[in-house]
Amino acid sequence: MGIRRLIKNYIYRKKFEIKEKEVKDNLEKQSIFVTGANSGIGLALTKKLLDFKNSVSATYNQNKDNLAKIKEKDLEIFQCDQSKIENIDNLKNLIKDKPINVVINNAGIWGGQNQNFNNIDYENFTAALNVNAISIIKICEIIINYSKKDSLNLVVNISSLYSSTEHNTTGTNYIYKGTKSLMNSFSKNLSIDLKNKYGINVFSVDPGQVKTKMNPYGLLATDQVALRIINLLKFGNELHGKFIDLNKNILSW
Repeated sequence: MGIRRLIKNYIYRKKFEIKEKEVKDNLEKQSIFVTGANSGIGLALTKKLLDFKNSVSATYNQNKDNLAKIKEKDLEIFQCDQSKIENIDNLKNLIKDKPINVVINNAGIWGGQNQNFNNIDYENFTAALNVNAISIIKICEIIINYSKKDSLNLVVNISSLYSSTEHNTTGTNYIYKGTKSLMNSFSKNLSIDLKNKYGINVFSVDPGQVKTKMNPYGLLATDQVALRIINLLKFGNELHGKFIDLNKNILSW
């Protein structure tokens, strides 16, 4: 790797640094619902939120190994395969009358290798459509209707700069780009409907070039990204209806 690339990567990491104490001292203790929590950003969010004495309801798809290792009384875990929307209905009884203050829609899938023009796996496309986009509406509906009345005040949707039509200069990756773009569209819709009907704030956030199983070449550690996202929770009113990066900069839809 060339020296210019090393410097560029260093500067990128530095601009998203944040100290744990900055976040912990400013976080009001809350009940938070996190999807896709067994790995990556979701797991880091779950651990940090628990460290800061919040209660967390965390979902996983099939594998719960990492969540099962967390021995915290304030953690509840639920199995939910969001690739089939009807599975989300199973959450109704699990969260019934439970206070939930914040929803972080983190669950997401890449959509497989075959997602370029003339080589698209449409079965994977349907699954990604459900996980990355449609499920955020269904989860909001269920939590508003079945959790403790009027407890929800914020929905945060984890998006991607790949979703931005203005930033799309490469084509390809129809499944991931398309479903994340739709997620942003739904996020904007929800920001209007949920604010008008229930007073709930909604925004989308790009977590940046984070290193996960989906992106092994990412530059940001999941712990740092989790801290940045948690730090954004106190800015619900300010960020409502927007698509932002980890530093609150407005991004183009």
